Amino acid sequence: MKKNKTRILGYSLIILTWIFWGMIFTIPFLHLGLKTSAILITILLVATNIFYVGAFLVGKELMQKYNIWSKIKSWFTKRHS
Repeated sequence: MKKNKTRILGYSLIILTWIFWGMIFTIPFLHLGLKTSAILITILLVATNIFYVGAFLVGKELMQKYNIWSKIKSWFTKRHS
């Protein structure tokens, strides 16, 4: 039961990271001052380190599956023979 709770917490932290990234892209449209926007973006970028905590809690198996999907850019690179 405890392992299940840690996975749920891990998934929640990973989703929270995605929300933080979405918030970073909306900050320029909030009409905040330059200093306030810069501070808020910096805080959100530092907070995205929560992803690594969530990844640790979720476990190695799921992160290996995630790594497969994160290599999509390699599909579009030119291979040299």
